Amino acid sequence: MSKSTISTFELFRMFPDQESARVYFEARRWPDGATCPACGEAKRIGVRKGGFYRCNACLLDFTIRTGTIFERSKVPLHKWLYAMYLLVTARKGISSVQLHAQIGVTQKTAWFMLQRLREACGNDPTELAGIVEIDEAYIGGKEAAKHESKRLNLGRGGVGQRLTYKELIA
Repeated sequence: MSKSTISTFELFRMFPDQESARVYFEARRWPDGATCPACGEAKRIGVRKGGFYRCNACLLDFTIRTGTIFERSKVPLHKWLYAMYLLVTARKGISSVQLHAQIGVTQKTAWFMLQRLREACGNDPTELAGIVEIDEAYIGGKEAAKHESKRLNLGRGGVGQRLTYKELIA
């Protein structure tokens, strides 16, 4: 039996604080050691306190947050991880109000985090370009949702629908 997700308890055990989340993100982003986000240098990197690095080639100070969705955010990384977990495990998504209550940030911050996470997931409208095949779909509004004077009152099902798949191929 395979587990596709971990439990919330396991997530908190794995990432109890900011430091454990930082180490996790660094291992995922830089498996072979830190790389400068500006010049790409990997050999001349100096390690400083608190997760900071310095590129001795271009003299840039950077962290794991630099050049990512976490940049210019004061939210601890373990809260970002928990927000990601909640976003991907919720069946119908999660609102900023729910997220703010779950992770202990303001609603405005939760909205900001969700926007960044959605941006990272991508929203490429060209993925559904071209011919899209569907089976017996009704396109148009429901009769019950129309004003009484605009209803056709002809029966049930696809009455008043603009186009069906069967009519499209006929």
